Amino acid sequence: MKKRPTPHEKSSALEQRRDSITDLFPESVPRRPAPTVPTKRTVKHAALLALIFGPVSQATFERSWRLAAYINELTADGWAIRSREIAWQGKTIAEYNLDFDHAPTRAAVAAVRAGGQAGFVRPDLVGLVAVAVPAVVALLAAFFGGA
Repeated sequence: MKKRPTPHEKSSALEQRRDSITDLFPESVPRRPAPTVPTKRTVKHAALLALIFGPVSQATFERSWRLAAYINELTADGWAIRSREIAWQGKTIAEYNLDFDHAPTRAAVAAVRAGGQAGFVRPDLVGLVAVAVPAVVALLAAFFGGA
């Protein structure tokens, strides 16, 4: 003989009012590791450098069409990255930026900047390089050629 189910059966899911993303004991949660800097001259490194200089989205990141994958890898490497949705050409895309409120990320960015980012030119300054290099060459030629 089967038993009839009780009318007040407990649900297996958490109740919405008791489901919380905050931890009661934050000191017991393991800390995220310090961010690791990716290998230079890789797409992941280029994505990190773009994030250091400001918000980046797939529309502004021309190095690869897989920006979200590299952002995911950087997050797994310990970088604190914020994401928000923006409208672009009638579509909704993600825009990413570094979370400078996260102390380990802030310290890692300072270390990257102190170590220098040889060979990287900010995208908005590329046009100045085309003008500045010939001017410097002409100035050096005039200075050393005239003596």
